[in-house]
Amino acid sequence: MPLHCESDHPGQYNDGTPFTRFRLRNSAGMEVDILDYGATLQALRVPDRASGKPIDLVLGFADPAQYLKGHPYFGALVGRFANRLCGARFELDGQTFQIVPNEGRNALHGGPKGLSFQRFEGALFEDSNRVGVTLTCRSSDGDMGFPGELTVTVHYSLDEDNRLAIDYEAQSSKPTVVSLTNHAYFNLHGHGDVRDHRLECAASHYLVLDDESIPTGTIAPVDDTPYDFRAPATPRAREQIECEQLWHAGGHDVALVLDRVARDQPLATLVEPESGRQLTVFTDQPSLQLYTGIGLDGTLSDHEGRPIKAFGGLALEAQQFPDAPNHAHFPSTRLEPGEYYRQHTCYRLTF
Repeated sequence: MPLHCESDHPGQYNDGTPFTRFRLRNSAGMEVDILDYGATLQALRVPDRASGKPIDLVLGFADPAQYLKGHPYFGALVGRFANRLCGARFELDGQTFQIVPNEGRNALHGGPKGLSFQRFEGALFEDSNRVGVTLTCRSSDGDMGFPGELTVTVHYSLDEDNRLAIDYEAQSSKPTVVSLTNHAYFNLHGHGDVRDHRLECAASHYLVLDDESIPTGTIAPVDDTPYDFRAPATPRAREQIECEQLWHAGGHDVALVLDRVARDQPLATLVEPESGRQLTVFTDQPSLQLYTGIGLDGTLSDHEGRPIKAFGGLALEAQQFPDAPNHAHFPSTRLEPGEYYRQHTCYRLTF
């Protein structure tokens, strides 16, 4: 089947209005499902090389209503500010903005009702070499404490080279800060422990974190740390290196500072040795958050009804530096009225 896109309504919101699910498909059998709730990447299926059976490579729920009950950002668009803000606050033009905290005293991923938990308006599109969906959401001035009415648009597109591209845009009515990402948890085996996946990442430095997982401001070399993936290695092997930061987190949850190369050059590659499936990451963002699903505890079940346990998925979140507004030497995340925030990330599958 050639490139194809369609939509359906697999359930209802609490107020009775229908969810909309958008499905993108290419001739190789790669299939992507995206929900209007949280602009969520609900599923990413590819055919198994041996059996031909579709294998879902991202964590998520079969029933869209499950996303309304709270979840660890499975496949969601994350914002208005990805990752953590220390003390759930930042200063802009001499004014302190207090964000609603949702991780102790800190704000994680934009607060408890960030973009991950908002409805988006979606529309399919197609052209000669790709199919996709454009989703838009308006976050009001003061939403979760952030200044400015922010209009966020995300374009998901799939092509015949098995590339899932995610392109983000945002505009604000007032000076504000923005950092968006997608929080897909990949498992290239389909289930099981991801720490035996092999990761290579062009990152010579990482952000040092305190015991609340907040950046201290230090950008440190990865040499002799668990965060050195410049040559292919498994997270399990890198965990054997003694490191207080890794011990505090319970595993890999770190911003890898990417070495700057052209946006069309791969910055990270993830391989599942048994199946040979490979995920290649391209982005124009300065960091890649590596998270090995430390907090997953088996209380939630995946598309097949299996418990999602710790280390059941691995996130590679392309984003600005966490807590950037509180560190003057980090890349700026400021967005002025009349300017566009733009971000491009692409995941290419080999199967």
